[in-house]
Amino acid sequence: MTESSVEFGKLELALSEARGIILGLPEHDVASRLHELKLRSYVLLCHAAIEEYLERVSLAVLSNSLKAFESDGCVRDPLLAACSFYKIVLMNEVSSRSAGDHLNDVLDAVFRRAIAEHRKAVDENHGVKTKDQDALFLPIGVRLFDFDRLLSQSLNSYGTLRGEFAHGFGIRTVAPKAGQESKVRNMLDLVLTFDNFLCERHGVKLEN
Repeated sequence: MTESSVEFGKLELALSEARGIILGLPEHDVASRLHELKLRSYVLLCHAAIEEYLERVSLAVLSNSLKAFESDGCVRDPLLAACSFYKIVLMNEVSSRSAGDHLNDVLDAVFRRAIAEHRKAVDENHGVKTKDQDALFLPIGVRLFDFDRLLSQSLNSYGTLRGEFAHGFGIRTVAPKAGQESKVRNMLDLVLTFDNFLCERHGVKLEN
């Protein structure tokens, strides 16, 4: 059975809870202003849940790669990618350590510094568009657009929709309930494939 992450389970739960706001609405019609407001709120809630998932899973990859390194001494690719992305210089850390320190202790400190930098990037992230995807996943060695262009574009489109609804940019007709739910289900299926890839590639259960 293909493994999915703890963070994906949290995403499923959050999306299920968000669906509660549109229960009872017509499937194929937006019958009132109240219905429209509920549908817009559904988009905002789903966007927030997906954004939180992307942020948490990128951090989980690094956290669990570090745990695995501390357990078996093998360096995982995400840790190397993060050190490279954030320009963490090994020799700077070596020069600040005492002569008796083990190499693994030095590496551990370097990796923790890279993770701290990534945590700052996650804290500063506000969205799911392409630039946000790159900010979250390039530091762990993954370009989401290259992995699944459809997922990347779907997230980008959803980020644009969320911006229009949240900030009133332009005039956008709200799709009825059936369309909104279908869009979220399709994205969730694509996210699951990505999540399975992260679990399989890094050989660890992604939980913080």
